[in-house]
Amino acid sequence: MTRPGAVVWALLLTGGCGYSFGSGLPEQGVRSVALAVVGNETWRQRLEVELGSALARELPVSTDLVLADRRRADAILQVVFTDARERTLVAGSRSDPVREGALEAAVRVRLVRRDGTVLLERRLLDRTEFRDPIGEDLGTARVELAEDLARKIALALESDLPR
Repeated sequence: MTRPGAVVWALLLTGGCGYSFGSGLPEQGVRSVALAVVGNETWRQRLEVELGSALARELPVSTDLVLADRRRADAILQVVFTDARERTLVAGSRSDPVREGALEAAVRVRLVRRDGTVLLERRLLDRTEFRDPIGEDLGTARVELAEDLARKIALALESDLPR
């Protein structure tokens, strides 16, 4: 006797439902990627450094891509901050002007094959909030924003490519 859920799992694992897993990058000859220096077109400094570090940690964990240098990589990942804003959500006192705030950012993401073919081009947005009364500040928001954007970029690489 077969359990009803076992049949569903068997179909999913064998691809019987017409779904496929992964990005399709290996089928397009992309197994390694070089991470270009993250650019920043905004006035908010150092966001690019934090995002570059977060991407270097996230891509090997969340994708099948191997990080490589430009000379050996099958494609180059280009990321540029196009907008970054800080918002005050709850104002505080003169000595502590921001009780709660938010940091919002937009990045342009491009994955370019070595021959110049653009495989992916997206604009991604993220917003993170911070609350001074519980020990959060703009610094913790910046770290969280970088980690969230790195995850979103990894997801875009794994899911948005045409096959």
